[in-house]
Amino acid sequence: MPRVYLDTNIYIIGLLSTDTNSKLLLEEVKKGNIKVILSDYLFDEALTWFKSNKGKDCASKVRLYLLSIPKSEIIYDLEWNLFMDEWGGFVADIDDIPHVCSYFAGESEYFVTVNRRLTQMKIKDYVNFISPKRFIEDVCLLDGIETNREI
Repeated sequence: MPRVYLDTNIYIIGLLSTDTNSKLLLEEVKKGNIKVILSDYLFDEALTWFKSNKGKDCASKVRLYLLSIPKSEIIYDLEWNLFMDEWGGFVADIDDIPHVCSYFAGESEYFVTVNRRLTQMKIKDYVNFISPKRFIEDVCLLDGIETNREI
C-alpha cells in the first residue's frame, strides 16, 4: 500500500471539482487503498481556505472528511519540526516547508501536488513529486482524466 502525502491543493480541487484527477484520487483514498499522511499544518491550511472561501459550515464538513480518511496517519508539529533544519533550506516558499517536512516525517513514498513552483525547487531531488494524473495512472493503475495541469 503506497504511503502518500497529498498537498492541500489536492483536497481543495478534489472536493470542489467533479471531473478531475484529484477527485479520482480522493475516491481511491476513501476506498482505503492508499495510506494517507496528513499533518496538523495541512489541516489548518485546508480549513482556513475552506472557511475563507466557502464558509464555516463547509470548513466543518471538510474537517470531518479529513478525520474520516481510512488508513491515514496524522503528523503533528513536534514530529515534522524535527526535519526543519535538514530540509528547510531546500524550499524557497516558507508555507511549503511544513508539507515537505511532514512528507519526510511520515516516510511518504509520494508527494502529490499541482504546485509546479514547489516541484522546481531544490527539494525536487529528494522528494518524489507526482501529479494527480500520474499518480492515478502509474500507482493506482486507473485511467486519468485529461485536464489543465493534470489536476
